[in-house]
Amino acid sequence: MKKFSKQKIFWFTAAFLLIGSVSIHSTMAYFTTYVTAKGGHPITLGNMTKIEEKVEDMTKHITISNTGKSDCYVRVKVFCGNRFTINFAAEKDEQNEVYWKQEGNDGYWYYRDVLSAGEKTKVLLAKIDTPKDLKESFDVIVIQECTPVLYDENGKPYADWSKKADTKTDIGTVPGEEADKE
Repeated sequence: MKKFSKQKIFWFTAAFLLIGSVSIHSTMAYFTTYVTAKGGHPITLGNMTKIEEKVEDMTKHITISNTGKSDCYVRVKVFCGNRFTINFAAEKDEQNEVYWKQEGNDGYWYYRDVLSAGEKTKVLLAKIDTPKDLKESFDVIVIQECTPVLYDENGKPYADWSKKADTKTDIGTVPGEEADKE
């Protein structure tokens, strides 16, 4: 009888060691595969602009400053009540070409040049025509937008206004339709 119980103990111990050795590999894989890390890295999109407005004789003098770390394109849109008319004028260069121009029917005024980091646009003038009998105050709202400078296969810079800022990708932008789905 003692011999039988020693055999039982031997086989039970052997089975236990065998089962234990089989499961230890997956346990070790768990501990070597799943790790944690500490620390972080700040992420900036790099495109930051600041609008500057001065009003003289019912004319807004609008300039945009690139306060970010990368070059960008900028555009401006002016809103006011339907009782008022706004007439725009832009500075011109030596060849008599304007720095700001309206493209299409979206109401935006686009700055023609790449706005480098630390630079400021030329002035866009927005003259507000008011009725002579106007006695109440009113607001004229100016908004501005910027987008990163992109380059085509020939190295020519261009703006893609359908891109939206995105912190989920390495390049910092996604097409507008894809950003709306997220």
